[in-house]
Amino acid sequence: MLADPRGPDRQDLQIKIGGEAGYGIKAAGQTLARCFVHGGLHTFDLTEYPSLIRGGHNAYQVRVSPDELYSHVLPVDVLVALNQETVTRHLDELVGGGALLFDPENVDEGSLSARTDICAVAVPFDEVVKEAGGLPVMRNVAALGAVLGLLGYPLSYLEDSLRAQFARKAPGIAEQNVAVAAGGYERASRAGCTFPVRLSPLPDPPKRLLVDGNEAIGVGALAAGLGMYCAYPMTPASSLLHFMAAHEQDAGVVVKHTEDEIAAMNMVVGAAFGGARAMCATAGGGFSLMVEGFGLAGASESAVVVGVFTRPGPATGMPTWTEQSDLRFVMHAAQGEFPRVVLAPGDRTDAFELTWKAFNLADQLQTPVVILGDTYLSDNRESVEPFDLAAVTVDRGKLVTDGPISAHPEALAADGTYLRYKLAPDGVSTRALPGVEGALQVVNSYEHDEYGFGAQGEAAATRTAQMDKRMSKLKLAGSLVPPPALFGVPPSEADISIIVFGTTKGPVRSAMQWLEREGTKVAMLQVVTVWPFPADRVSEFIDTSKRTMLVEGNHDGQLEGLIRQECMRSIDWPVHRYDGRPFSPEQIYHTVKGVLCSDCAK
Repeated sequence: MLADPRGPDRQDLQIKIGGEAGYGIKAAGQTLARCFVHGGLHTFDLTEYPSLIRGGHNAYQVRVSPDELYSHVLPVDVLVALNQETVTRHLDELVGGGALLFDPENVDEGSLSARTDICAVAVPFDEVVKEAGGLPVMRNVAALGAVLGLLGYPLSYLEDSLRAQFARKAPGIAEQNVAVAAGGYERASRAGCTFPVRLSPLPDPPKRLLVDGNEAIGVGALAAGLGMYCAYPMTPASSLLHFMAAHEQDAGVVVKHTEDEIAAMNMVVGAAFGGARAMCATAGGGFSLMVEGFGLAGASESAVVVGVFTRPGPATGMPTWTEQSDLRFVMHAAQGEFPRVVLAPGDRTDAFELTWKAFNLADQLQTPVVILGDTYLSDNRESVEPFDLAAVTVDRGKLVTDGPISAHPEALAADGTYLRYKLAPDGVSTRALPGVEGALQVVNSYEHDEYGFGAQGEAAATRTAQMDKRMSKLKLAGSLVPPPALFGVPPSEADISIIVFGTTKGPVRSAMQWLEREGTKVAMLQVVTVWPFPADRVSEFIDTSKRTMLVEGNHDGQLEGLIRQECMRSIDWPVHRYDGRPFSPEQIYHTVKGVLCSDCAK
């Protein structure tokens, strides 16, 4: 375990709950997180579970603080052990002075003897459930009550959360859970453990959302006017399909659980041709099946949005863990060359904003747009300010929705015929929906001429002209896509400058808080649009930096290689992680400290 850099005056607290799959670990933990968020506190959670259909060890941890949080941390302040395996696996993660909540019927107290520096609180969860007249599955609710009792946090927040959660269940279920929670709260309150950190709700708690990345992407898509969503379930994208299915009727969206990923990709291409804003999402393995259809979207210049949420590969890999190893894959997927935009959200607010912008970009450029996420984004929730729905705009680009097409001379040949793929200076032809009067068009997977006919598209001059037309969209894209985001001090003033993409943003920002507290100045550049690559901005950042570091979750250094390719520059200190776990801020903090110390030694 890396040393805890949070300091003695820290305001944050991390709680970890462990137990066997089937105990409702994640659901219980998120109930706890809601209690804190309703009290105005910030939270960030992390769920770890094996890729088993049944059984195995599950762990959920939530970090909570009155101050804004950007990631999880490694040290655990309160460990809730619902079984012996939790003690075996996680006892060493407890900080000195931390607390262990356990049921003596399920945990061997002799196994705790090595940790004389912690407060071990025995709470008979099963007994509490029986006394309250609850069901055995409610033992996790007893544990939640015990956590709040230990921390002195008002039980009323948990009671309200439970009543809302079980409102649709049979009468009495909610009150049984409330009674169980109260029993756990009372037992822990009188346990005599003096815990150093107390949590209290804020006087006038602000309203915040508690969302995971897939929920944020779903809200962004609905705000953008999504018309059709297609997917085949694949971790970690499956919950986005669940979200869409839950909202299809009230949002007026067609949601299709397809027979496979091939069908999902082809259906959204067809929906886009019909004028709907269309999206599919999957993980890397599912995207492998989508690739031919993805190429069809490129050849037909279809405005589709594709979510690719990365988990470790190759093949089935590690289905429930995280990685950033599909960057190069999505940049080059499908045979041949065609333009695409790749956006990489770093947190849940990014996920919302980049998703609605992705639909505009797809329409404006008439080309596929990829939202590149990962399991760390998809599966884990953080508290965020309510999304800014007023900022959402809808730009359909060069789209003709009603006729006649003769009213749009820029889309016509000299003889008045509609040219779906007319050569245009910016590469974007005027697109007419099927049924627009006079807009006869041919759309398929072949190379084509301006009319869309495949046979004529094989002429050398026609092929060259259409390729140049499509690829010229990247120049236009460069003026439309979100630019890199700078955090911290300007690179010229920084002791170290760090480049990230995607979810490494959060752990780096957490580490920056600790480093800046100690007087170390840090600049961070988040590459938001990974393709087309912002070479000028990245080059300027590197050129004005004293020393550079790049943090990415893959083996080969895919972003690092992209910087060499596009900027002709090197990174001083590349940092990689590819064990399926997200970067921790402690890892980044200690790495930066080591770099600065080694430079000083020189």
